Amino acid sequence: MKKLNKTAFIFVLYNTASAEVKRLKIEVERLGLTNYKIYFIDNTKSKKGYAQGANEGIKKAVEDKCDLFIVANPDISLEGIYGNDLLSGGKKFDIWGLAMEQQGKIYFGGEIDPWLLTGGLITEKPRTRFKKTGWISGSLMIIKRKVIEKIGYFSEDFFMYYEDVDYCYRAGKAGFRIGIDSNFVYKHFEVSANNPEKTKFLAKAKKIFFKKYANIWQRAYGFARFPKAVLEEILRFSFDKLSIAQDDKKTQSSFFVNFASLNISSLINKLLNFFLFIFLIRYLRPSEYGVYTLVWAQVSLFSPIVDLGTTTYGIIDLPTEKKQRFLSLFNLRLLIAIAVFFLTVFTGALMFKGNSRVVIYIFLTSIVIFSNVFSGSYLIKNAVEGKLYNSSLVSSIFNTLLILTLTFFIVVFKSLPFIFLISFIFYSAYCFINYFLIKKDLKELTFRIDIKVWRNFLETSYVYVLIGFLAGLYFKIDVFLLQIIKGEREVGIYSAGYKFFEGMMFIAASYNISRAPMLAKLAKKGLHFLQRAVDRDIFFFGLSGFFIAFFFYFFSPFILPIFLKGNYQESITVVRLVMFGLPFIFVSSVFLNSIYVLKKAKVIIYIFIFQVIINFILNLIFIPRYSYLASTYITLLSEILNTVIFFIIYKFLVKKTDHENIG
Repeated sequence: MKKLNKTAFIFVLYNTASAEVKRLKIEVERLGLTNYKIYFIDNTKSKKGYAQGANEGIKKAVEDKCDLFIVANPDISLEGIYGNDLLSGGKKFDIWGLAMEQQGKIYFGGEIDPWLLTGGLITEKPRTRFKKTGWISGSLMIIKRKVIEKIGYFSEDFFMYYEDVDYCYRAGKAGFRIGIDSNFVYKHFEVSANNPEKTKFLAKAKKIFFKKYANIWQRAYGFARFPKAVLEEILRFSFDKLSIAQDDKKTQSSFFVNFASLNISSLINKLLNFFLFIFLIRYLRPSEYGVYTLVWAQVSLFSPIVDLGTTTYGIIDLPTEKKQRFLSLFNLRLLIAIAVFFLTVFTGALMFKGNSRVVIYIFLTSIVIFSNVFSGSYLIKNAVEGKLYNSSLVSSIFNTLLILTLTFFIVVFKSLPFIFLISFIFYSAYCFINYFLIKKDLKELTFRIDIKVWRNFLETSYVYVLIGFLAGLYFKIDVFLLQIIKGEREVGIYSAGYKFFEGMMFIAASYNISRAPMLAKLAKKGLHFLQRAVDRDIFFFGLSGFFIAFFFYFFSPFILPIFLKGNYQESITVVRLVMFGLPFIFVSSVFLNSIYVLKKAKVIIYIFIFQVIINFILNLIFIPRYSYLASTYITLLSEILNTVIFFIIYKFLVKKTDHENIG
């Protein structure tokens, strides 16, 4: 008769109540196993680390000739699980566990990031019952005797956390099979979640693990992302020190980490672009800079169609939908990009008929259409996962290399053709970089036609398309009219001044991307939560906008001549005036986001149609007489009008929604 395996249950205790110990004994007894022994290792007095306590239990079990070692936390429940359920994984694996319910979510083992060497829990349920994983949670880990005989015990380098990741990593390297049985779920109450020292212990454990196993390439990658890691730790530390409710802390911290990283990234990119702008106006004539501006205006005109509104849709709506839809969203964006590429070049050829030089520039620059598809998709992916800082880091590195290279060629060759050629090469490379970053996490990233899903996307996102297109036309119509009525020099003067205004709008853009998902969740939670957030945002951003506007108005005559020399001196007047539109853009952004999350985006279409018509008529009337100054005053007037209209509509929608909820 075959001898039954003797099973050891090893529970590492720390300030564990006697009632909990009794509960664990009862639950183990109910498993129905006949050949087992329980080992309770109490670390309360000795204050030993978890790994040391687990090793003490394993050594005792080895002496007692146990064959299976179940190492577990005392804050788990095996209720509803039987012995055969617990041990079935042994048919497939040498180290295994079950699915784990923790903090309201179910996890299916863990995986180790190949670059950062960090352990993360898997939330996606596997398609098969038995699934190979990178590591098993130490809250319930089952180990065969042969594993211990070959690789030994848990590493006592770890006091708390990562001893399970380390053990599985070593076992995997030794050729043992590691995985989970996803058919059965145990509960982990995670008492340590409320431990104020958890963050410190976890960070220390990660550092030890990385030092032990990282190769030269992983260390180089870790060094490259060090600034992002520092930012995360600073913000995390700040929130730990604030008396914020636990439920709100994670949400607020997530927003500020993403908002700060986006703003820092945007600030870096804006500074880099400003750096490039200085060299452009230093080495190019106003007419040449006018051509440069017109090319980019033409290429960006159809960007909302490329995007199909899906970046906004993805950020606002995907957090409440299945993430698998991301793949269909990506394929749709790519298909449309091909069509819009040809549309951009074709309309550019019509608009600049007879000027083949500009048409060639438009063709080269239009590669940015595909670049936006891939970088935008990566942005959506990170927004949904709450990891926008990844997009920020990649964007900053790319823009640094691009701007430095462009600056070099401007200084050396002083030639527009070289500028557009270098841009073409870099944006082509950026396409591939973002593609591989997406592919890294989505192994099944393949092109597939999915008409039904695409139709559903378009039914939701066509509103964002129209809004984006009309908003783009609203901001560019004065440039096109200036070129037609006055010429490329006037475009250059106006655009040089407008560049300072545009440079400050990154704050509004970063706010929109990072705040939109949070406002959507607040609106779902309750209307008063949304209103409170909107009131705070309006006060903060409105005040910030006016501070910036007055600063530029009073100090521009002293500071800007350093940058705007020679023929560009006229641009200083444009800067001083147009900056007063900034606080109104900031406030409008808050209202715009609120209207989005209240699911009334269609209203915004009519506002922008009205504004495009007003802009077109006023510029058409006043540009012939007042040139670029007309466009400057009209921009300021339009932003004030926008804010008033958005305010009225927001108040109306809030009141209407409130009445509907009461009813």
